[in-house]
Amino acid sequence: MSFMHIGIVVSDPKDWTACALMASFTRNGGQAVFLNFSELTSTIDGKMSYKMGEKSASCGHSFCSNGVDLLRLDALVVRDLGRRGVQDVAFRFEALQALESLGLPVINPPQAIARAANKFATSLALQRAGVPTPKTAVSTSPKDALRILHEYGKAVSKPLFGFKGKGIELLKDGDESDMEKLAAILEKDGLVYLQEFIALRSPRDIRAFVVNGKLMAAIYRVAPPGQWITNLARGGQAELCPITGELRDLAVNASRAVGAVYCGVDLLETGEGLKVIEVNGTPSGKGIFEASGVNVADAIAEHVLRPHS
Repeated sequence: MSFMHIGIVVSDPKDWTACALMASFTRNGGQAVFLNFSELTSTIDGKMSYKMGEKSASCGHSFCSNGVDLLRLDALVVRDLGRRGVQDVAFRFEALQALESLGLPVINPPQAIARAANKFATSLALQRAGVPTPKTAVSTSPKDALRILHEYGKAVSKPLFGFKGKGIELLKDGDESDMEKLAAILEKDGLVYLQEFIALRSPRDIRAFVVNGKLMAAIYRVAPPGQWITNLARGGQAELCPITGELRDLAVNASRAVGAVYCGVDLLETGEGLKVIEVNGTPSGKGIFEASGVNVADAIAEHVLRPHS
């Protein structure tokens, strides 16, 4: 019996989604192994590795993580790349791109992970795809940042490469302490990402999980009492969200806009309809499963294994 050999890139081997992926691959005839990219090495032999536009017997590269030769895998599923610093993250992305160029299926594709990780790139992709979003601005200019905040009245500042709701600030025009926060963000990061604050009747948003162009399930993420940040990692609660045609269309279109095989799409309920605020290219499936009973890992595993089943 021939098994597909799958690498699951994750920094925490106890991560719920990574474990669910491992179990799904095993149930469906795959052999999976966890790979932590804090243990990643690539070598280049310096020899000519391509002839007449085709790859020769030796590609001239090697990629190894946790003792596994990555080029001997049948596919690589990225749950969590991990991070230490700018150079480290850049190397990991370059390695993923190189592996993909050598014919290894990488899910999500490196370009999709990079586009979803960068909130400015996500906003551009959504706008070009005609997906409704809140007003958004990115600026390196303190003067322009103040002008934009004045225009919005209230704005949410997010790190360009933030995750799990960390570093999010609610800024109000004319508030002296918020002006100081804005200046500190610009001083620290060199830029500020601002999204207009949309007041909601209920402090909640929607997380929709898309796999291979299909909306699998959706949850409301409800902020803790007295707070407005809804991320589950920050204490938000997951509740089942009914799927409407509007929600399905926007979530699928947002996924396509960033080029993801699987992703979490975050939306706000506004007086003008739903608006997409973020796309997560390495999302957790735990909240979706707990609220809906849908195991998105099964759909991801099916997508990976289908060409070989």
